Amino acid sequence: MALSPAEVSNIVYRQSVNRKIPTMNKVILIMMYVAVAVFTFLGAMWGTLMLIPTLGTLFFAWYYKGVVSITYDYELNGYDLHIRRISGTRAKPVNVAFAYVNLEKLIVIADQFSPEIEIGEKAFNAADKNHRVTYYTSAQDPDKPSCVLYAHGSGPEDGYIVRIYLQATGPLLHCLRKLCPGKVHTHAELV
Repeated sequence: MALSPAEVSNIVYRQSVNRKIPTMNKVILIMMYVAVAVFTFLGAMWGTLMLIPTLGTLFFAWYYKGVVSITYDYELNGYDLHIRRISGTRAKPVNVAFAYVNLEKLIVIADQFSPEIEIGEKAFNAADKNHRVTYYTSAQDPDKPSCVLYAHGSGPEDGYIVRIYLQATGPLLHCLRKLCPGKVHTHAELV
């Protein structure tokens, strides 16, 4: 049963997904905080001479944590799914339009390793390498399963096949099922 235009315009949902910080970046961050502690200890012995490296390392650690902490913001407004990438510090956040999907051009949404994904994967592999794009907008955490969205591109990606790894919650999947009946094949409510 197709939805009326009024029902479609009433479907609005917003969700944020925090990307897991890679282990290497965590190690670098810990090393910077250890360096701050060492410079502070040396500053107690040598005085204000160590103030510059202490504050410099502390500032860089604060900035680096903001850069490696990434959040993906999913915004569903009718058939339009906008994904924004937010990073940076609180004082200067970097908010970038990352991906856009018109759900009227949706091929399939399915769990990552399910057989239902074959339709989208065949279309993706059949497309020319210069006319397909992949976005990783999930938490990128092996403990949190993700689903994959395949669609024909729209806007700047018109003529492309788009593959997006999503970290969808139950309410987002419910909205997607209402908008695209028969094209959303997820077996578990993803968190």
